[in-house]
Amino acid sequence: MHLRPDVHAARVGQDIVLLDVGRGEYLCLADAAQAFELPPAGPARILDPDLAEDAAALGLLGGGAQRPVSWPAAPRADLPTDAGRAIGPRDLADGLAVFAALLRHYYGRAFPYLVAYAQRPRAAAAPVRLTPALTDQVQAFRRLLPWAPFQGVCLYRSFLLLAFLRRRGLDARWVFGVRTWPFEAHCWLQADDVVLDDTLDHVRPFTPIFAV
Repeated sequence: MHLRPDVHAARVGQDIVLLDVGRGEYLCLADAAQAFELPPAGPARILDPDLAEDAAALGLLGGGAQRPVSWPAAPRADLPTDAGRAIGPRDLADGLAVFAALLRHYYGRAFPYLVAYAQRPRAAAAPVRLTPALTDQVQAFRRLLPWAPFQGVCLYRSFLLLAFLRRRGLDARWVFGVRTWPFEAHCWLQADDVVLDDTLDHVRPFTPIFAV
């Protein structure tokens, strides 16, 4: 029995965590690692018949081709801070434009919409390289962020930076991760193995479950 194409799974120790993108919900299954087969690409398969029956009752099973997940490299570094990067007029103008996009495409929107919005410019997920231009624009964003009317949680911050980079013709991978005991979900932007909007120490405990 295979999970729906928009339901993703991650093994965290002996636990399995599911992310139902269509519903914007996480589900943690304790000690269920042996009951799942998680191929590198494609939908996860439930091996235990009783668990598969429960998953079917929750609407988690289904056919269809799953969009392949091309995982970025494991995060290994933070983006260094460049104290010399000053805010320019174009930075301010793009910051205002991104805030307008935030009002239109973030506030009041469900998780599936945010994922679809992030996926829209891409034919397929692909590695994103850390270039000097990308580094420079992330530094500009960092100086603009304190001016934002609401600092928000990781989802807000990552969406804001991704929209800013897209205005500059650049891109980043949006990575969603999970941990258990206690359960926690988190997300961040990444290029190569460098974390762009968080710290390595903070994201290291999270196991990737989905990447845009």
